[in-house]
Amino acid sequence: MKLTKALFVSGCLLVLAGEAGAQAPVLPTENTPAGQPLVAERIVFNWHNFLSGCSTWNLADWTRWTEQSQKLGYNAIMVHAYGNNPMAGFTFQGQPKPVGYLSTTVKGRDWSTMHVNDVRRLVGGEVFDGPVFGSDAGMVPDERRVEAAQALMSKVFADAAGRGMGVYFAVDVDTPSANPQELVTLLPKQARFEVGAKPYANVGKIATSLWLPNPDTPEGYAYYCAEVAGLLNVYPQITKLVVWFRRGGTPWMELKVADLPPAWQKEFAAEIARTPEAEACWHSAGLFAIGKIVRAFERARKECGAKNTQIVAGTWGFEFLRGSDRFFPAGVPLIGLDYDVIHERPQLGTAESRAVLSEVGAHRPVIPIIWAHHDDGHYIGRPYTPFSGFYSKLVDARAAGFGIIHWTTRPLDLYFASHARQVFEGTKDEPLRATCDAFAAQVLGGPGFGEYVSRWATEAPRFGRETSDYFIDRPLTHVASVIAGCGERLLLLEPAKGPNAEYYKGLERFIAAFYETHDLFQRAQAALASNQVAQARALMAQCRPEAVIKQFAAFSSIGGMTRGEMGLVVSLNTRWLAYTVRLRQMLGMEPVRYNFAPTSHDPLAQAPGRFTYFFDADHKVWQTLGTEETHAETFDAPSADEELGRHGLQSDKPITLTVRPILHKAALLPGDYRLRVLLLDPDSTAPGQRVFTVSAGGASEAVDIFKAAGGANRLLERVFPVTLLKPGEVAVTLTPVKGKAVVSGLVLERVEGAE
Repeated sequence: MKLTKALFVSGCLLVLAGEAGAQAPVLPTENTPAGQPLVAERIVFNWHNFLSGCSTWNLADWTRWTEQSQKLGYNAIMVHAYGNNPMAGFTFQGQPKPVGYLSTTVKGRDWSTMHVNDVRRLVGGEVFDGPVFGSDAGMVPDERRVEAAQALMSKVFADAAGRGMGVYFAVDVDTPSANPQELVTLLPKQARFEVGAKPYANVGKIATSLWLPNPDTPEGYAYYCAEVAGLLNVYPQITKLVVWFRRGGTPWMELKVADLPPAWQKEFAAEIARTPEAEACWHSAGLFAIGKIVRAFERARKECGAKNTQIVAGTWGFEFLRGSDRFFPAGVPLIGLDYDVIHERPQLGTAESRAVLSEVGAHRPVIPIIWAHHDDGHYIGRPYTPFSGFYSKLVDARAAGFGIIHWTTRPLDLYFASHARQVFEGTKDEPLRATCDAFAAQVLGGPGFGEYVSRWATEAPRFGRETSDYFIDRPLTHVASVIAGCGERLLLLEPAKGPNAEYYKGLERFIAAFYETHDLFQRAQAALASNQVAQARALMAQCRPEAVIKQFAAFSSIGGMTRGEMGLVVSLNTRWLAYTVRLRQMLGMEPVRYNFAPTSHDPLAQAPGRFTYFFDADHKVWQTLGTEETHAETFDAPSADEELGRHGLQSDKPITLTVRPILHKAALLPGDYRLRVLLLDPDSTAPGQRVFTVSAGGASEAVDIFKAAGGANRLLERVFPVTLLKPGEVAVTLTPVKGKAVVSGLVLERVEGAE
C-alpha cells in the first residue's frame, strides 16, 4: 500500500505517492499533530450561505474537505442550515416546509447573492465552464431542490461517518423562515401562541403577527417531532443535532415575559423565584422559551431511537451561556461563535472574558467556535492570527473542545494547522513561529522562509465582506503601509520557487493591487462629493479593477482553483467592479446601460441580493430590470436576431423608466447626453399591431415597431438627445397607441466634450 504524503497548499490538499507498509494512510509527523489529542471535540465548520462557500460545493469538494480536516487532526464536521435552506426541509401533516434555494448565480438571494446572465462573461470568467455557477444540487428544477440538497448532504454525512468523523448539523429554530406560517397555522389555536408584527433582523418588517408552536402541547410537540424525525431519517449519521438561534431580532429571541403563554409566564416566575439573578440573564425570556424547543428536540430524539445522536444548542457570542445553563436541560452542550473577533477582541482571548465559559463549563460541555476569517469585513487576504497558548486557553475556559468556522479554504491552512497542533500531546501550545517554520519547510521548500510565513500570518491585511451589497463597505485605510508591507514580504519570498511560492507571490501582488485600485476609487468618490469633477475623473482614469480581478483569477488558478475562489470572482465582479462602473457613470466616463429581462427573487432569503446583471460579449456591465423592479410584464424572444432583444418589457399601459447610474440612486452630472432606446417586437406578424410613442428629453416619436424594424425579432434603436441643466436623471416613457409598448434596453452616454 502507498502512504500518502500531504502538502497543505493553501486549502488544496496535494497528495504525492510514497512507499509505505500495510498500515492505513497517515500523514508524516511534520504534518500530523503528534501524540494523543488533549481535547475531545475538534470541529471544522463550513457555513452555508455564500457563492464563495460550501453552498456551491459538489460531493467531491465536500469529501476532499472532510478528508483534509481529518488529516489535520480534526474529528468532526459541522454544517448549519438557515430556516430557508432546502437541506433542512421536512413535512408536517402532509405539507412540506416552504424553503428557498441553494444560492447560485441565477437562483437564491441569501446574504447579498447577486445574479448574472453568464458567469463566463465576467472579468476573469474564463475560470468557469458553464453559464451558471453553483452546486449541481442548486441547479435542479425548483420542485426537486429539497430532494437534491438532501441527497447531496446525506452523502456528505455518510462519507464523514465512514471516516469515523462526528457530524454536527445545526438548524435554525427562531427565525420567521424556521417557523413557517403555512405549517404552524395547521396547529389548533391552543397549540400555538401569537406574537406581534415587528421588524425582525435580516428579513425586514413582518406585516402581520406570527404564530409560534407551543411545544408543551401535544400538537405543538408533534410539529417539532416531525422536524427532528424528518432530519434524522434523512441524515441518520448526525451525532450532534444543534438547536440554533440568533442573538436577537427573531420572533423567539425577542420574546418578553408578557409574550409568553400564560402557563409559561407562571413557570418563568417560579424559576426566577428560585434564582432571582436569572432574570437579569441576557434575553432571559427568549432563552427560557428556546429551552422549551431544546426539550422538545430531546424528547423527539429519544422517541426516534437515535441513541448515537445528542441534542446541542448554539448561537453567536457567549452572552447566552449563563441563561442557557439556567433554562436548558442539564447536560446539553452549548456552542458559541466567538463573534467579537471582528472587533479584534475575541472572548476566548482574555482570562476575564473566558470566565463565563469556565463558569458554565463546570456544569455542562461548552464548545467555543473560533473564526479563521470573517464574513463581515475580514474575508480575504490572510486568516486571523492563530491564538497563542491555545490549549491552555481552552483549559482555562473549561472548554470541551473547539471548532473553526470558515467559508473559503485557501489560504487558511496555517490557521487550521496551528490550532490543531496546539491541542495534541506532542505539540501542545506550539508557538506560532514553530508552526510557521514547519509550514515554510513543507510548502515553500525550506524553513528559511519561516520569517515570510510568520510576517504574513501576523501582518498581511484582511479585508472584504460577503454579507452586503458592497464587497468593501468601509474605507480601506493605511493603504501605503499595506502596499509597502506586501513589497517587503515579496522580497523575503523572492528566492522561493515552485507553484506554492507563486501562489503566495500572486496573493501578495493581488492585495497590493487591490488596495491601490480601491484607494483610487475612494479618493475619486471623495473628490466628486467635493464637486472636484476633473480630479475625480483623473483618478478614475487610473482605476482599473478589471486588471485586479484578472490577477485574482490567475494566481488562484495555480494548483487548481477552488469553488470558493470561483465564488469570489463572481463577488468581485458584482459587488466591487459594479460600483466602479457606477462611479464612472456618475462622472460621465462610461455609458449607463440597462437591459430588461425576467429576474429571479427569493421571498425567504435573508438580507437578499437586490441586483441582477447582464454582462455582454465585451464584458460590459448592464443592470437587468424585470417585473420586480419595474412592475411591467417581461417577455422572452429567443428567436431575436440580437442578444439584447431576446428579453424585454411590455405593457398595454404607459411604462416610465428612470435612467441614472446603476445600482443605488445617484445623479448624473449636468451636460449633454445621447439616449439610445433599444426596441424589439417579439411576436407581431404585420405592421400596425404594436404602435407606441417613445418620449425622452423633451422629444417624442411614434413607433410602429414591426414596420420600422422590418419585421418581428429584429432589434430597433431610437436615439434621443438629452440635456441636463443640473444634476439629475432622465425619464423615458413608452405609451401604447395600439397593442403593447415594448422595450429591451436603454443606453445613456455622455456626449464627448460635454461639460
